[in-house]
Amino acid sequence: MSDSTSDFLAADAHAQRRYAPLTRVIFRLLLAGLSGFLLCVPWLSASLYWVGWFAWVPLLFALRDTRPWAALLLGWVAGTLCSAGGSYWLAEFMVNLKQVRPLLSTLLALLFWCYLGLVIGLGCLLYRWWVRRLGGWDLLAFPVAMVSVMALYPMLFKTHFADGQVDFLPALQAIDLTGAPGLDAVMMLFSVLIYRLLTPRRSPAAAYSRLAQGTAWALLALWLGYGYINLYEWDRRMQQWDTRRVGLVQPNDAITLGIPEPATGFTRESPPEMLATERLVAAGAQWVAWPEARYKGYFDDYSVRDSYARAITRHGVPLIFHDVERRWVDAQRISFNTVALLDEQGELAAQYRKMLRMPFGEYLPEPWSWPVLKGLTDLIFGEFLRPLGAGSEHIAFDLNGMRVVPKVCYEAAFPGFVAEAIHTDGAGKMLLFLSQDNWFGETSQPFHHGNMSILRGVENRVPMAHLINNGPSLVTAPNGRRLASSEAFNRAELLADVPFSEQAGGSFYSRHPQLFLNLIYGLAGMLILLAGWRGRSRVRRRGRRCSRKTRPTGN
Repeated sequence: MSDSTSDFLAADAHAQRRYAPLTRVIFRLLLAGLSGFLLCVPWLSASLYWVGWFAWVPLLFALRDTRPWAALLLGWVAGTLCSAGGSYWLAEFMVNLKQVRPLLSTLLALLFWCYLGLVIGLGCLLYRWWVRRLGGWDLLAFPVAMVSVMALYPMLFKTHFADGQVDFLPALQAIDLTGAPGLDAVMMLFSVLIYRLLTPRRSPAAAYSRLAQGTAWALLALWLGYGYINLYEWDRRMQQWDTRRVGLVQPNDAITLGIPEPATGFTRESPPEMLATERLVAAGAQWVAWPEARYKGYFDDYSVRDSYARAITRHGVPLIFHDVERRWVDAQRISFNTVALLDEQGELAAQYRKMLRMPFGEYLPEPWSWPVLKGLTDLIFGEFLRPLGAGSEHIAFDLNGMRVVPKVCYEAAFPGFVAEAIHTDGAGKMLLFLSQDNWFGETSQPFHHGNMSILRGVENRVPMAHLINNGPSLVTAPNGRRLASSEAFNRAELLADVPFSEQAGGSFYSRHPQLFLNLIYGLAGMLILLAGWRGRSRVRRRGRRCSRKTRPTGN
């Protein structure tokens, strides 16, 4: 071989060694990005729910042998892409919110996606710190790190990867024990098991024992076995129940920041929703609900209250609707998002005031409400930010034995909060969510919102109706099976025969909504202590070895 050929090969080998680290970094970033894309797929299309069970595998390969801070970056990339894909509609929401230019709305949305993405980055950091200190423990460390960080990280909406599993009914059933975080953890555990099957075992210290692997597979089998058995059992039980025919009005009102004029040909005293109600009653509806939508003036105008009372008295069917309620509280005029129940005589029988307000939409959380920052929030959110008062208690509307628990829009995103509303006396209860989602345009957001509500019904083992102003509205049984649904982005009138029993309702999760998360926090604390102890032990052993090497030897 000539000297020139040898020099060329040596230079080529040197170049490969030089650029190999960069190539590995790019490859890891691509794997993290692939996981971010796969994680959001079930949110965009529920029929692709199975993708969520494998979505973490590329990220786990990207994290292999990385240091914690590198894991933070890789997880942040995956989380940001997941957030952007799953909530792409946020940019359009900003345009509708403030009428800002698309470029500015995209930049604001990007900031929000980056913030949300950090939750996966922090989970990856904690996971890799545990694995490096403990020499393995992936099967426990990864689900515990992710679920605990997701539960503690401050977010506007508590989104769960379980939200994309509504078409996989057997997988949903065990959330009546753990809530949605339990299904999140099981999906993550499955991804780790697949990753372990695809990863060559390089040393006994880095591999799990057969007992650990077998225990994990057994846990998955128990979760799905419980699901299949309970899905069948609930279908069988509901065949013995009575049904209540429920009417839902989906008006598809246009969004507006101000108080809109009545629809053409109608008045506030006689809105189009009342005409739709009469049609639903004629079709056999035993009670009717309207969504969170246009201002109605019920609490402000006597003429509206009187007209509603006369209309309802004619057909004798209770009505549930949402309106803005203004009251004087401690010498201040306070507005509430209120759900009202009018009984068969048209009298105001009960009302629920929204308890969980949306930050930056319905109130300014600290420190953003402080004078120094309030000018910035006024600039960004403008007149959309209309501070509202918060309700103080959960309410159940009594409709001839069926106790309907109303919640407004954003409240469907919080499993623990909804479980508190069902609590220990869930018998005879039904969840009713009223939403206005036209702010997000014709996007996937209302579908994802409805998926959240399906999980709330299964978690608490009660029938559920989610009435969305622009659709798709839906009604589900206590096992998550759809009973009726409407098309999205259209006007609709929906009738649903809801299986109902005054003795059924409520679940283990309703009574103990924090138990599973407390278990996760306990396991996280145990792993932190164990990792800290292992780290100190390693330092002491290293110190003893160094002292033996430097100890002088006698003649």
